[in-house]
Amino acid sequence: MEVIPSANVGLKINEWHMYINRFDVRNAEKVKAEVEQMIDVMEENQDLLIYYQLIEFRHRMMLDYLFPADPSKKINKGDYLKKIEGKGKKLSGMMEYYTYFFKGMYDFSVGEYIRAIQSYKKAEKKLSRVLDEIEKAEFYFKMAEVFYHMKQTHVSMYYVQQAYDIYKKHDTYKIHRIKCHFVIAGNYDDLRTHDRALSHMKKALFLLDSMEDHSPLKAKALLNMGNSYNQMGSLFSAVPYYHKAIKAAKISGAKEITQAYYDLALIHFRNNEKIEGRGFFGKAMEQAEEFNDSLFQDLLNVLKALFIETGSRQKVMNALEALRTGQGYPYFEELALIAAEFYTMDKRMEDSIYFYNEMVCAQRQIQRGDFLYEV
Repeated sequence: MEVIPSANVGLKINEWHMYINRFDVRNAEKVKAEVEQMIDVMEENQDLLIYYQLIEFRHRMMLDYLFPADPSKKINKGDYLKKIEGKGKKLSGMMEYYTYFFKGMYDFSVGEYIRAIQSYKKAEKKLSRVLDEIEKAEFYFKMAEVFYHMKQTHVSMYYVQQAYDIYKKHDTYKIHRIKCHFVIAGNYDDLRTHDRALSHMKKALFLLDSMEDHSPLKAKALLNMGNSYNQMGSLFSAVPYYHKAIKAAKISGAKEITQAYYDLALIHFRNNEKIEGRGFFGKAMEQAEEFNDSLFQDLLNVLKALFIETGSRQKVMNALEALRTGQGYPYFEELALIAAEFYTMDKRMEDSIYFYNEMVCAQRQIQRGDFLYEV
């Protein structure tokens, strides 16, 4: 049975909470049953289970208020509110925190990064209600993750440092430390300090090797090593890591196999090795379809228009249009630059200048993202 992302369950709990607040018993009971079915097949997430327990308590209090066992002892609404709010309204504050936190997680999972930041910022205002430092570390990591994807590098580093400082104090949180290394390395790559990125990726691989784990994280770590070397221009070192990532992904069933094939296709196309490029392009497209990965299907359509078809400006721009989204703009920026370089090599300078301008416009959109959430 397919595992359900915890962010999806969190969103369903938010819906359940909404019906409880409306005293809509029929729909609250219906959604409660749906949540319980989803939790049985959900990925592990201790924070979400705490949130579930809080809302389940509120559900029981709603029923006690509306349908008391002894009608003569029915409490008034004021007493009911005191009970569900908890002493000093800490319980209410916790529920608000988890409501926004899991809404942010869901928005992030579907590529709505600005909405995710808006929700996380609202959750951050309630973070003082969270007493467990591991739960705080999870929040800091999620903030670091979304700001990394929005190319807000220094903000991401601020949050990931806080998460990592907590996780490194606890030996049982190796996986979380590995994920922090991924984000730190990605930020260093964006800052063009690839030696520091490689240092963190090596630490992540060391931790993974010590666990003898065949999880998708191994494929991701190898892929990130390849990316760092690729960005350094060291293809001799990068290509073997992409192949190692593909091998690890086949073992674990990791979706990172799509990106490994995509990156290899792009490397060969840019080196004018069309036969090899087409081979990896075909494998990448197969994997993108198998995983129903619309983002990589869009990316591959750009490669197709640029390197396989005629390379006309209009066809490339038509393919790039799908990337004019919060999730897509970082890829738009990269591919617009690749298109500009392609046309420069082909001595089509007017087309080259056009795509350099498109790259700059994409950069501005990415930078504006920092100002689009509520203060």
